[in-house]
Amino acid sequence: MTYEFATPEPPKLRGGIAAGRIDIETADTAETVVDVEAIRGDLEGLKVEQRGREILIEQRKRFGFKNDEYEVRVRAPHGSEIDLNLASADIRADGRYRSLEINTASGDVEVGEVERNAKVRSASGDVQLGPVGGRVDVNTASGDVQVRSATAGVTVRSASGDVMIGEAAQRVVVQTASGDQLIQAVGEGSVELKSASGDVQLGVKAGSRLFVDARSLSGDTSSEVELSGVETAADGPLVELKAATMSGDIRIVRA
Repeated sequence: MTYEFATPEPPKLRGGIAAGRIDIETADTAETVVDVEAIRGDLEGLKVEQRGREILIEQRKRFGFKNDEYEVRVRAPHGSEIDLNLASADIRADGRYRSLEINTASGDVEVGEVERNAKVRSASGDVQLGPVGGRVDVNTASGDVQVRSATAGVTVRSASGDVMIGEAAQRVVVQTASGDQLIQAVGEGSVELKSASGDVQLGVKAGSRLFVDARSLSGDTSSEVELSGVETAADGPLVELKAATMSGDIRIVRA
């Protein structure tokens, strides 16, 4: 079933499903099209409607229909917002979004560009984000986390999942238990990395000064960058690194 809504202003996509898949793409358009298919159950269990600038896609709570599963495809204007609650459903969102907030249990999350803040809460699902113009806040138990860039800071907390951040600025906080941490490029700001058994690697951009407070109980610590502060420019931007692991290695490289 297909629903078409006039959305001259980018809408907020709100609601969620328990199981199945949601695919969203943005385009240069003034309408939002939602196409839904029942993989298991029936379409009576899914509500799709417009409320002001919100497009609601929501699974109805029905006694005896706990295994409904849906495939949802959405085409919306560039700059739309996403605010969804999922259980085991996967979500993939291609295009450009104003903001992002997703809560999921085991579903994977893959999102393109986010202009402002991005917030994801996941139990075991993997999280993959493109460039984020605002702050990134991700919390997951066993899922891996990848962020292409976070220009306004990033906080990631994960138990056993690995964390990879392409480029970050301002304040970076990453905490893992057994997951490895890779921050490829930081040119300025504070970086706080903590892990129990995971390895930690930070890339520092050329020209940046570096202050380091790094400690590992049984792991190795190494740096390709001068730790006294100045490598190429005495008045360059400053990266302040605090890193601590139990058995994981700590490595600082030139980005």
